[in-house]
Amino acid sequence: MKDINNFDLDERFMQLEDVLLAYSHGDFSKKLSISDKLDPIDTVMSGINMLGEELEETTIKRDFFNSAFHSITDSLVVINNSGVIIDLNESFICLLELQKEDIIGKNLTSFLKFKSFEKTIQSLYKNQKTIDFESEIQTSQDKKIMVECHVSVIDNNKCHSLVKIHDLTYKIQQEASRIATIIKTQEEERNRVASDLHDSIGQQISALKFYFDSIQKQKDDKLRTVLLKKTESLIDNVADEIRNICFQLMPRSVEKFGLSDSIKQLADIIQFSTGIQFDLKLAESKIKIDSNISMSVYRIIQEFVNNSIKHAKCKNIKVNFEVKPKILTLTMIDDGVGFGESTSKRKGNGLDNINLRVKYLNGEVEFISEKDKGVILNISIPLNT
Repeated sequence: MKDINNFDLDERFMQLEDVLLAYSHGDFSKKLSISDKLDPIDTVMSGINMLGEELEETTIKRDFFNSAFHSITDSLVVINNSGVIIDLNESFICLLELQKEDIIGKNLTSFLKFKSFEKTIQSLYKNQKTIDFESEIQTSQDKKIMVECHVSVIDNNKCHSLVKIHDLTYKIQQEASRIATIIKTQEEERNRVASDLHDSIGQQISALKFYFDSIQKQKDDKLRTVLLKKTESLIDNVADEIRNICFQLMPRSVEKFGLSDSIKQLADIIQFSTGIQFDLKLAESKIKIDSNISMSVYRIIQEFVNNSIKHAKCKNIKVNFEVKPKILTLTMIDDGVGFGESTSKRKGNGLDNINLRVKYLNGEVEFISEKDKGVILNISIPLNT
């Protein structure tokens, strides 16, 4: 009986040895069988099973963390309170164009420009805050890269911090490209305005001067009347040209002053140059509108007003504009001649432009009109707030 018990004991110890060996190789799937005796050895075996489960869960978490740590596109660096690099991800290796062994153990300031970095890190542990700053990294090829850094404590007991380093190259290139585009657009706009002023308005003003000189010298009343009519017509043309140039320039005021103020400025210009009266109801709102939406809405109003001036023969235009948390609504009404089906086809360009702009913004548009009863334009545009 004693030999049987010894054999059973030996077998259980062998099981323990096999399982512990498997655990040492990272295989935590093996489990020990607990006997019905529930003796001290069973207690030990139960504890080892629990240890295996904990180790398996910890290993899964560690593997998941390592996978995430090395797959993140931003550079991640673990440092101690002196700034010495303890660990890093693949992105930081690629950024510096070095081998891992050439980076580990070195101070982060060997690669990153930052005065009094060690004092800053020690202050970080004391105050338990995060630090954000921009700096410059020098690669192994002496290439200088602007970066954005975020430092946070990950283990206060061991005095370890995680530094997230974001390469700003693309952002800087985008910003440079944006600035270049703005400058180019401004220059093109200035050249276009200068050309319009010189080629069109300049010539017409010279013609006006000629007409005025001729009127003063002309003694024949009939010829004077003809010259006055030509002069009046030419003045109207100059006014139209100036209004068209203003139309093209106004979108800049949308960026500078906002949509509501720009609509008021547009109404003032049109009212002054044409005599058309405007009734504006522009509901004030603190909701920020995307610049693309603001510009498109302004262009829609321009298109409607231009259409009313050219075709409607109206005396009044109403503009109701309101911004709510999820929707922008615009209603425009003129008291002009309106249009039937055949007339709307002739004026399709302006209406098509409005339809296209609203469609681009995923909005809805409705035209209501009858002959001699003016036009009503209803627009609603969704906002992502």
